[in-house]
Order: sequence, then structure tokens, then C-alpha cells
Amino acid sequence: MSHNHGGMSMGTTGTFQSVNMGLARDFWYIVAGVMGLTVVVRVVNYYKSSRRLRIQASKFLEIWATITTVVREASYPQLHIGVKGLSWMTPPPLGRVVALLIYWAIIIYMMTSGAIMKDAYFWERIGFRNAWVTVMQLPLLYLLASKCSILGIIAGTSHERLNWLHRWVGRTMFVTASVHGWHFWTQWVLADFVEYELQVMPMVKYGLGAWAVLLWSLIASFGPLRRMAYEVFVIQHILSAVVFLWLVYVHVPPESQWTVWFAIAALCFDRACRAVLLVWQNVKFAPNKSKCKGGQRIGHQAQIRAVGDSITVITIKDVHFKWRAGQHLYLWMPRIGVAEAHPYTIACAHQLPETCICNSIQLVVRKHGGFSRRLHDFATKSQNEGKKERLTAFVSGPYGAPPRWDIYETLVLISASTGASFTLPILESVLQSKQTNCTKRIDFLLTAKQGEEIDFYVTRLHEFIERAKTIGIDLLVQIAVTRKTSASSDQLPGLGVKAVGSSSASSTGSNLDKEMDANASERPPTDIENARGGLTPRRTVTNASANSNASTDSHVHQSSVRPDIEAFIRGPVEATARSPSHFFSCRQTHSQKHYPSISTIPLSPSRAFMTSHFSIENLVKQVEGLTLEAITDKYPGCHPELNPFDLYRAHLTNVLADITGVEPKIIYPILSWTLSLDKGDLTLAAPALRIKGKKPDELAKEWAEKPTVVNYFLSFFVRGAPLIESVIPMIRQSGSEYGHNKFLGLKDPKDASQGKKRIIVEFSSPNIAKPFHAGHLRSTIIGGFIANLYEGAGWDVIRMNYLGDWGKQYGLLALAFEKYGDDELLQKDPINHLFTLYVRINQEMTLEKEKIEERKKAGEDVTELEAQSLDEEARRYFKKMTDRDEAALAQWKRFRDLSIVRYKDTYARLNIHFDEYSGESRVSETEMDRVGKEMEEKGICQEDKGAMLVDFQKLIPGKEGKRLEKPLVRKRDGTALYLTRDISELLGRHEKYKFDKMIYVVASAQDLHLKQLFKIIELLGHKDIADKCQHINFGLVLGMSTRKGTVKFLDDILRDVADKMHETMKKNEDKYKQVEDPVGTADTLGISSVMVQDMSGKRINNYTFNMDAMTSFEGDTGPYLQYAHARVSSIKRRAGLSDDEIASADLSLLTEPHAVNIVRLLAQWPDTVKNTLNSLEPTTVLTYLFKMTHALSSSYDHLQVVGSERELMKARMALYDAAHIVLGNGMRVLGLSPVNR
Repeated sequence: MSHNHGGMSMGTTGTFQSVNMGLARDFWYIVAGVMGLTVVVRVVNYYKSSRRLRIQASKFLEIWATITTVVREASYPQLHIGVKGLSWMTPPPLGRVVALLIYWAIIIYMMTSGAIMKDAYFWERIGFRNAWVTVMQLPLLYLLASKCSILGIIAGTSHERLNWLHRWVGRTMFVTASVHGWHFWTQWVLADFVEYELQVMPMVKYGLGAWAVLLWSLIASFGPLRRMAYEVFVIQHILSAVVFLWLVYVHVPPESQWTVWFAIAALCFDRACRAVLLVWQNVKFAPNKSKCKGGQRIGHQAQIRAVGDSITVITIKDVHFKWRAGQHLYLWMPRIGVAEAHPYTIACAHQLPETCICNSIQLVVRKHGGFSRRLHDFATKSQNEGKKERLTAFVSGPYGAPPRWDIYETLVLISASTGASFTLPILESVLQSKQTNCTKRIDFLLTAKQGEEIDFYVTRLHEFIERAKTIGIDLLVQIAVTRKTSASSDQLPGLGVKAVGSSSASSTGSNLDKEMDANASERPPTDIENARGGLTPRRTVTNASANSNASTDSHVHQSSVRPDIEAFIRGPVEATARSPSHFFSCRQTHSQKHYPSISTIPLSPSRAFMTSHFSIENLVKQVEGLTLEAITDKYPGCHPELNPFDLYRAHLTNVLADITGVEPKIIYPILSWTLSLDKGDLTLAAPALRIKGKKPDELAKEWAEKPTVVNYFLSFFVRGAPLIESVIPMIRQSGSEYGHNKFLGLKDPKDASQGKKRIIVEFSSPNIAKPFHAGHLRSTIIGGFIANLYEGAGWDVIRMNYLGDWGKQYGLLALAFEKYGDDELLQKDPINHLFTLYVRINQEMTLEKEKIEERKKAGEDVTELEAQSLDEEARRYFKKMTDRDEAALAQWKRFRDLSIVRYKDTYARLNIHFDEYSGESRVSETEMDRVGKEMEEKGICQEDKGAMLVDFQKLIPGKEGKRLEKPLVRKRDGTALYLTRDISELLGRHEKYKFDKMIYVVASAQDLHLKQLFKIIELLGHKDIADKCQHINFGLVLGMSTRKGTVKFLDDILRDVADKMHETMKKNEDKYKQVEDPVGTADTLGISSVMVQDMSGKRINNYTFNMDAMTSFEGDTGPYLQYAHARVSSIKRRAGLSDDEIASADLSLLTEPHAVNIVRLLAQWPDTVKNTLNSLEPTTVLTYLFKMTHALSSSYDHLQVVGSERELMKARMALYDAAHIVLGNGMRVLGLSPVNR
């Protein structure tokens, strides 16, 4: 009744064994047949290629070429899931889907054929059958996982093209193993001997273990987990593979163990092959160093160089293997990553023989995280220090089985950023080929966000254009740098080609171009950096020669907009299909009709470049004489591609300038957005134009022909149709970036290479060892919001938490812990335990002081009592801390570290993170002494009764000096005060971070303190630093206390509101059942209720917690805002439309007033964000979001989606999808986590 090793096989006494073993053999006959078929295809393709290159082709080869082309192109279509966070669920391309369906059909047949019969052996028969179906796939799983795969060698393909099938075979095995185990488990349950089976059959436990490993491998194989920490994934995957083999081996009977040995053989062959390759490629027993510069015995000499802020070029010298364009290798550089080997595409097409460098290769690595970041940082540091570091690198490869490129008549090569490391060598290999070449046309597209990412490749394109002309290949190069820089509107670096749509012929290029132009020289190559494809290019074409050769080639185009990839591919395909070309022998002049061959190299998923399906230019074209280039040049800060109303402003400015005679630069900034739609979309206040001679209201009426006039305001209403057809696609394409203008964070908006502006946002700043109470909440929420806002605007944001972690109170806390502390409670709940101790010791100290005061009034001598008091003991303990006593500091550090860990948990619930946990303890006494002396020397502070103070009335005349009062900077006993500490900290921060702006998010009670701080910094001679600082103040949360134990802790508040939300959700049973994680959702709603109540009013206003008001679903509350977002999500789910269907919607169908008004509000979002950057008031964003939710709520009865006619449903869904995106963007800026159910 069970399977074991003691005698019973995978089939009761052999009843099913022969059939099952026969099916396993048949499976491998099928695998062998498929391999045989691939060999036949390889032979025919090789025959076709060789005949085409030498002699006239036959009719058979013409038919064969047509069939393979149709099959190849039919295998490309793929349904892409573009939802953020769910792209990993995108199914494979059609070709792979078909292959999987065939494979599954075979597996399902073997699982069920002759096995499903309702008799006494029903459960066993299916269980044993699926056991065999599972183990028969085991060798295939390991063969497909191998780098040196026997299957790949036979089929002439590479590991990368087979690895996807490896994952799907593993998933299929999990299904068959589950069916196997479930049937036996069910049988045991029915017979009621599960426990007995587990006791007497140990191998069953091994089977369950193997199934668990298979389950874990299945979960880990999905994209999100695989990409979280790739090195960790690889290590655990290898360990899982080994453990799985052992578990299967001890689980299955001897007659099926051949499958395990087969898999082990595949694994050993792969590892042995790779080990041999590693040794052969990296160990030279007799390197000829005199002949080969860079030659060494172990490994290879590698030179690295940082290019710009994100690119690293690696030159690996003296390799002795050949490679083909499109192949890659694994790179191991122990000094950069001891246990890391990463795959990189070889960025040059061929070896460089007969030079002093022997054979060298280049890799181009873009900085992301981990290894690539460390590599770039190392190169940057070496260059800054003037060093030329030479590292040892070990390589393994090359891997990959790219086709022969020069047999295609037309090639379309597409790459984004460093993806050109794959496509550029292909281009080079075709152009540099010394053999017969069939290629007649190459279309090359290179895209990037910033020019520095592709400078290295653009430089190399220079000689390729010349070479293509020489050998008669029509080469069209299109380069798109989509993030606007000075270079993107000028010329193509290194080619001198005028950009499409550019009004200027001069070239600024990027920093790299300037460096190259300055350093390039006409010297022979003595190293890889000076050879073809190296870092130092041939002298670039200057402006003076920009009218000759490749520089003015009409086939080279540069643009600063995202390219239409579909159109780019369609052009050469249709041109090739229409051409009167022939199926020819590349050497013969006679020919016959044929289907032209074309090969398209698409972007890999990891290098995919999102193309825009909308264009603001469609809107621009409706205004005569208006162009995007002209707008951007005329109005700095105007970005119609990011903000649709910028286009309307520019147009209105041009019109109003002619009417009023006022300069456009005055009109443009005062065309503001309106607070309500009934007042128009844009408005102009006539008095702001400052025209003398007439009253503003008379001028407004005089100018008005189409705009509405109210008093002296001119209100402009935008036509609905053009706005709808431009705004909805813009939002859906921009996604989470809609509303954010990254140009605002650039040091020079016209030159992105100058880098980002840096801002420090200091917020939250609780006191160590005290719970995070609601009083800290305002600073945390507002500071997190401001940091999100600036980050969206493109600034380099540093979130800083300046902890209250120093002072006499820590001496008091240490005394309390000595008297009443409990290590176990400290580890379990550090902050609450420390707070309890703090309150207790504080109460004792208060009572003690009262008793001492009573005795003093009674005339008693209290000197001894005061010396032994808790207050004095705390002072002495803190003195030990300032004297750097090791035991005292260790205890303090323990309290601090445990508190930070607990704070991080609370911050995570609020979607808050910090880049640095600073604190008062970080400011050294030495630095404060230095600042104090400087203040004395400059006459800023003076002595008063032994203490040091700043008398602002003497320093600053008038009311300002009087308002700033006379703050102390040092006590009589020499103790520095907060102000002194803050002065030193501020100067230290500027020295460390070189910030462009710093914001203190601190309660309004600290207004005077911050004014004093900034003024002292100015008096010290640092006005530039003081001007960069800003205090963002806010009112208090009323009714809070921190010393008497009556404080409301934030965790308690969040728990209470979450519980209330949970109770409210349970009242609607149907909807409650639809929520996947009701407890987590209730927590999110509770946090939203607290945060929205905090941000509902102006920052400066005080407010009192109101649990009933904040948790209500009625009114403008957090739960209502979440409900509005979830409702739009629900509409999209019920509509069941794909993103492609929504993208194809006919938006002209949206004519209803409700639809137009929603789009008018959506178009205001970029202006709302920009305006909020000036006010830094979260209520501005919140007010906009509630306006949007009200508009949506009133539209549902008028704009029904589900049940509407198909085209109308798509159009309305596109509208609601855009609203869903904007709502989510706004909520995330505020720090909220939008819920979908």
C-alpha cells in the first residue's frame, strides 16, 4: 500500500512498474527526438547559410527561410503586465507558451493514461504513476540548469535560452509531485494510518522534505524574490539543488535511482567543464610578459575607469580565447567582491591581435547596487587620487550561442543605455567582417535617459558610420536621450550631427566628450585604451567640420523624446518586404525571387525601454506657430511634456503679450491655477501686470473676448476634447512619475551632468528611551511628506533623525536601571521598560526635592541631602559619560541602540525611513569649545555672572535684536547648552554634506531657538549657510505630557484605531471576505486616519486627537480617502480589461461633463505639486485629493463602466485608471499606503 526501499517498488509488487518505467523511457525517447530535430534544423540552417554565402540558393532553401522566419516572428508576441509590482507575472512569449503547452500535454498524458480507473488500486495507481512522472523529469531539470549543458551543445543554443524552461520544468515537477503525494496521503487518511505510515516508513519523511524543497525553489524562482539579493538567491539555489537530489535519492526505490544518478552526472559534467574552463582561461604557466603588456600567470590584469556618474569600463588583458558578438562571460574580481561572479556582455566584437596588448576584451558596467556600485566607487576614488589601479580579474566563458549576423539582409538593433554592449559588437562584427557579407541595411537605435550613459558607445559609432559607407551598407543610426540636458538639444557627441528639431548647431556635449576632445591625440595604439573600441577615441568631429562625411549623414538622427520602437521596427521590415530584392548568392550576380531576410534584436526585459503612446506634440500642433522647442527656450521652467497646463500658459502668454503689451516673462508666472473648476482652469489677476493709467477691472473687461471676467480676474476655461486626449495617455504612460518635475532638483536644469541639488530634512527627533508619542507624530509625518516632495522633484534628499540622546536625564535613567532594571524586560520591550523606569525615578526625585525644600524652609542644614540626592547623582553619572567612562558609555549606548531598533519598527508602519540617525551625542566637546572661542573672539557672546550669553540687542539694532533676546550658550559650570550644540552640528553638517538646503521640521515652540541659531551662524560669517536653512514649524497636539506617565503612546493609538477600523470592516461581511489581509488592511486604514487628521489643517494650527472623527468613513478622512482609491481599483478589476485594451481606447467618446471635469482636475496635479513645494503645506495635497474623490464619487452614476458598450467601457476605464494613478501618487507623497480592497 506504500512505496519504500524495503522491497516494494513504485508500484505494488510490480503491478504498475512496467507501465510506469515504459512511460519514463518514452519520455526520454521524446527528449532525444526533439534533440535530433534540433540537430536537423542546425544542419539545414548551416547549409542554407553556407550556400547563400557561396552559391545560388535553391527553391527548398527559399521555402525553408520563409518557414523559419514565420515561426520565429510568430514566437515573439507577449502579453506584458505593466502594473507596477506585478510585471514579474508577465507570461512568456507566444513561442515559449506553445512549447510549454506541448510539454504539459505530454506530461498530462503520462500522468493519466490508463491510470484513472475506479477500483481498489485507484489511489495507489495515480500516486505511483505521478511518482515516476516526477522523477523522470529530474535529469532534464538539471540538464537545463547547466552552463555547460549537453542539451545546449547538441541544440546549438545557450544556457540563457534554456534556463526559462528549467524553471518551468521545476514548476511542473512540483505539480506532479504534489499529485503523487496527495493521492497517497488521501489513501492513508481514508485508512486512518497516517501516523503509523510516518513511523514505519522513514522514507516518507524524506519525500515530504523533497517536496518542501521543491516548493521553496518554486517560490524563490519568481522575479521579486530572485532580484532582492541575487547572490543569496544563487547560493541557496545551489544548496537546495544538492539537498533535493539527496532527499530524492533516499526516497525513491533502487529501480528509479538511475534518474538521480543521471541528474548527478549532468551536474558533475557542468561543474567539471566550468572548472576546466576557469583554469584554462585564467592560468598561464609561461606568460610572455615581454610580448604581452598586462600578461600575468594567475588571472588577468584588469584596468577600470569610471565614465561619468554611472558607467564603469573594464579592460581585461591577455585573454586567449575567441568569442562572438553577443556572447558574455562571468567576471570575478576578488578585491571588489570576494565571493561574487557576475555575467557581463563582452562589449567589443573581436580580438585585437598583433599589437603589444595581445588579446584584450572590454566590459561596460552600469552602476546599480552591490558589486557594480563598489566597482564604480573604486574606479572613481582611484581617478580622483590620480592612481591607475590595476586589479586581478578572473573570467569564465564565453557563454551564449548567438547566430551568424552577416547572413541577414536587414538588421534592426535596439538597445537602451548599456544594452548597447550587446548590440554594438553585433554592428561592429558585421561591418568589420572579412568574409562575404549579405547585409545591406542596418537600423541602429540607442536610447538612454542621460547622455553620459552612452557617451562611450556614441564615440565608437563614429568609425562605424565611415566603415558602413565604405562597404556599401546603409546604416541608419537613431539616438534618443530622453532626459533633457544641454546636449540633448544640441549635437550628437562625437559625431557633430544636428539634433532633430534642434535650433542650434553648436555642440556642448557632456563632460566626457569635453574630456575626450581635450585629451585625444593622433598616436598609435599602445594599450587597449587607445586601440579600436577603447576609452580614448579618435579625434571627434568638431563644429568646423560638421558639414562633411558622417557628421552630416542624413541617416543619423538624434532626439530628446522617447522613440516609437514599433514604428522604428516597422520601417525597415516594410522597406525590406517592398524592395525588389532577390534570394541571392552573396557572390553571384544572377538571382531569383525570394522573401528578404531580416533579423530584429529586441530589448531584453531587463533592458526594456518604455515608449510613449501619447505625445503632447499632438496638442501643440493645434496651436499655429507653437513648438515645444520654442516654448522651452522662451520660458525657463516650462515643461509641457510633464505638465499639460504649461502648454496652455505658454500659449496664453503669447496671446496676452500681444494684447496687453506686457513682456511675456512677467505674464507667464502669474497665470495661476484656480481653486475650483467653476473659476476656470487658469486665471490672471490684472493688477499683477502693474499697468498704469487704467483700473485693473476696466483693463480686464477691455481685454476679454473669450475669457470670463470676475472683477479684475480673467478666467480661462480649457476645451475638454484636446485636454482629454493628451492628459489621460500622459498620466497612464508616466505612471508614478506623473506630477513630479525632476528638473527642479537639478543644479542646472539645462545641464543634468552638473548633478542634483542636495537637501537635508531633519525631522522626528525623539528622545532616546522614551516612547514615540503623538507629540512626535507631527514632526515625523510632516518631515516625511517634505522629504517625499523634494525627492519627487529630483533633489538628492538626506532624511536625518537628530535624536535627543545626551544629557543629565541619561544619568537619571542609568540610576533607575541600577535600582529597578530588568535585563529580560529590556530585551523584550526596551522603550516601554526604560520609560517606566524614567517615570518612576522622576517621581522619586520630585518627592525628594519637595522634602529637601521643606527642611530648608524649616531652617535645617540640607547640604548633605542635596549632595546625596538623585539629582546630584544623575549629574555625577552624566559627568562620567562626558569624561568618556567606558562602563557609563556602554550602558548609554545599549539604551540608545535598543531604542533605535524599536523606533525603526514604528517608522516602518508610517512608511518612514532615515538615511542617518544623528544625535546630540555626536557633537564633540572639542568642536563646541572651538565654536565658543570663535564667538568670543568675534564679540558675538559675552560673559555674564560666569555664564556666556549672546546679547542680540547689542549686535542687531531695532526690534529684531530685541525679539531675539539674550540666549545662553554656556552655563556657569562650563556645560554647553542646546544652542551651542546646534551651532556646531549645523556647521559640521555643511562641511560633511555640502548641502544646498536644510530644513528643520520642529514645533513652533522652537521658533525663537531656530531664529537665534540662524542669526548666530550669520554673525559667525556664514551667511551663505544660514540662507540655506529653513525652519518648518507646526502647532502642537494638545493634552500631552511626558513626565507624569499620562502620555498617549503612538503605538497604543495606532492599535486602537486599527481595532476600530477592523470592527467597522466586519460590519460588511461580503466585502470583508474579499479582503486578503483584513488585519493588515485595518492597520493601514488606522494609520491613514491618524495621518490625514494631522495633515487636514495648516501646519501651524494646534489640534486635539478625536478618535471618532478620524476613523469615520464620512467626511474628508483617511478611511474615506482609502475607500475612494479602493473603489476605483474595484472598477478596474470588475471591468477585466487589459492595459493594452485600455491604451487602445477611443478617448473622443468621453464627452460627458463629469468626464471633462475629472480630466481638468487630473491636469492640475503637476501644478498642485509645484505649488506645494513653495508652501510645504500637506493640506494643499490633501485638499486636492479630496476634490478628486468628490468628483469621482459624483461621476459613477453618469460614467458607468461595467455593462457599457465595449468601446465606451474602454474609454471610461482609461479615465478612471488615470484617476487611480493620480490618487495613488498623491497618497504616496503624503506617506500613505493606498489599499486596493
